[in-house]
Amino acid sequence: MRILSRQEIETLISMRDAIALMEEVFAALARGEALVPERTALSLPGTDNSIVFMPGYLVKSGSIGLKTVSVFPTNAARGIPTISAQILLCDSETGETKALLEGGYLTALRTAATTAVATKHLARETAESLGVFGAGVQAKSQIESHFEVRLLKRVLIYDPNKQRAAALVKHVQSTRGSACECTAAGSPGEVLASSDIIVTATTSPVPVFDGRSVKEGTHINAIGSFKPVVREVDDAIVRRSRIFVDSYEHALKEAGDLIIPMKSGIINRGDIKAELGELIVGTKKGRERTDEITLFKSVGMAVQDIAVAEVVYQKAREHNLGLVV
Repeated sequence: MRILSRQEIETLISMRDAIALMEEVFAALARGEALVPERTALSLPGTDNSIVFMPGYLVKSGSIGLKTVSVFPTNAARGIPTISAQILLCDSETGETKALLEGGYLTALRTAATTAVATKHLARETAESLGVFGAGVQAKSQIESHFEVRLLKRVLIYDPNKQRAAALVKHVQSTRGSACECTAAGSPGEVLASSDIIVTATTSPVPVFDGRSVKEGTHINAIGSFKPVVREVDDAIVRRSRIFVDSYEHALKEAGDLIIPMKSGIINRGDIKAELGELIVGTKKGRERTDEITLFKSVGMAVQDIAVAEVVYQKAREHNLGLVV
């Protein structure tokens, strides 16, 4: 078994490669070439902390494995990452474990790559400003991925923790220079007023902005919540949006952003227009007008992680990286 650290993984795959790989994964899902069993979520009593176990299999590549991811919002107060994860790969012929990879970086990478694919297919071609809610590890990756699919001229970051927001602004400024203006927003409304694309990458259990204030023509990627009882976006924006998901099955079981308004009659199942894979293979339409608001809701699936992990594993073998035990 080959064990790969975050530092080793970072050298073996780029964001651009991950975006191309996510296009392939979601196309495979649309064609029925992947197995994604229901995940098992273990919530720790008396806390907002949880651990999720996610298996998956990609038929074409024979990639099979299991992802475990823990989401501990209480870690923020300790100064350590909210999300930690591991990915275990198995040999599809023998069933033997062939690799164990640090999954925190891969989670951020594949999630950011996925929303970049959604933005590519749903945001207006002229979109040039990105607003991000949250300033953690995921927000950093989201900003990086969106530079790959749109010519961004401005990035706004809002986080109640002003120090975290300032630190992320400094990072973006240091990597992008004068080609893109990056600032910390003083309020959610400031983000909404200036953004063509919005990403919510928070652990908030309640909506983080007023959906009535979102500009026409905006594209939204909602990625933070993955439980049926929590949400980052409110009824107003769900009602106003043309809605897309990564998976019908998983969104209808786990996405509180959609489940909660469905229960109250704000929307129904028919208001979900397509899965991301259906847009990629061309069986469903995405944005139809420049003035409509599009909303992509993602809860994530293990096949995304497993696909990236398989590519990383093969490259690690070629370059003899990792610890073999």
